[in-house]
Amino acid sequence: MKHFIYKGLGFELFLELEGKKAHVTAQGPLSRLARPICEGFNTYASLEKVTAVRGNDVVISSLIPPAPSGPFNRLIKAQINNRLFGKYTPESLMILTTSKCQCTCQHCIAFGIRGDPELSTEELCNAIDQSIELGTYNVSFEGGEPTLRKDIFDLISHIDKNKATSHLITNGFLLTQAYVKKLKEAGLDYLHLSLDSPYPNIHDKFRGINGIFEKVASDVKYAVEEGLVVIIEYTAAPGNSDIKALNDLYQYCSSIGVQEILIDEVVPAGRWAYRENDVLKEEDRARLVKFQNEANELEGSRVCGSLILRDPKIIGCFAGRKWMWLSPTGEVMPCFHVPISFGNTRNQSMKDIWKAMRKHPLFKKAPKNCAWADPYYKQHYFKKIQDSINEKNLPYPISKLDGRKD
Repeated sequence: MKHFIYKGLGFELFLELEGKKAHVTAQGPLSRLARPICEGFNTYASLEKVTAVRGNDVVISSLIPPAPSGPFNRLIKAQINNRLFGKYTPESLMILTTSKCQCTCQHCIAFGIRGDPELSTEELCNAIDQSIELGTYNVSFEGGEPTLRKDIFDLISHIDKNKATSHLITNGFLLTQAYVKKLKEAGLDYLHLSLDSPYPNIHDKFRGINGIFEKVASDVKYAVEEGLVVIIEYTAAPGNSDIKALNDLYQYCSSIGVQEILIDEVVPAGRWAYRENDVLKEEDRARLVKFQNEANELEGSRVCGSLILRDPKIIGCFAGRKWMWLSPTGEVMPCFHVPISFGNTRNQSMKDIWKAMRKHPLFKKAPKNCAWADPYYKQHYFKKIQDSINEKNLPYPISKLDGRKD
């Protein structure tokens, strides 16, 4: 089946679908301009299996808006601007809506980030609008635990669905059938549920709440019934990414109806800050790549590895190039793995903050690795940021780190 997904100046893009395997092609007199985009999708977007097909609507992955759609058009325009004109767009805005959470996860990345005074509903909506104006097409509500905010439905419904998709990343503890229905009614596109192990006792212990593993299973059922795209967020660490655990994770997620497993890697930040030797090694990443490739040849959940996409040969580090992160108090960071503030949305525009971020040497250059592993970051910033974690005084202002104000 052939799906039209984008119309450009002198070319059109199509997604040719056979079962859940896809291929992007271009047609038209200027189709050569779209060749790099097609090659990027076909080589790196794991099109051996798409996440979901809903009539004429194809969800390639949770990292990509449904095609065709207004947000997908904005994604294509961002890639054209980057490839042809060297322009960088804050394609995704990730919002740490609150520092509050019921869990005490061992790898909590929000640990150490200031939580008060939280941005109001109006302030968050304003930041969202400004980001969308800059080109953002994905808006993600995270935490802490975003369901602890009573205005989360209002925040989701505020997003212009013709311009951006909405994501909610949750531990699932507060979700009920009625709550999930309200999320759907508010316009949520993607529901991400955190899972740290395919084994109930390990997940519960890691999260610090008995029974939360079983809660996630019921949450998946409710979300599938409501027609939401359901993603399991799995943070790979040395202790949970052996091949048996990965295969058991795949079998479990596929059996309960999960459409995608999104794998990231633990980093030495937040509660994991002083464990810089307890992170993935190259052989671990190679195992994850192999697992993803083999799993996507099977029936069941799609596997997507954001850690794989950050390989510099593919896309490279997203921080300050494709991502902006917003703290509960309005500080704007390139990534929560790199808790440096380039300004506060309460007194600066998102446009000016993005410009300042793009000018910084750490994000202006082509990335050879993730920013948190960059030698410049480790030499100049890493120690100061680690010292601020226990004081819960992050993100650290860039002006105090290196004296820059731009």
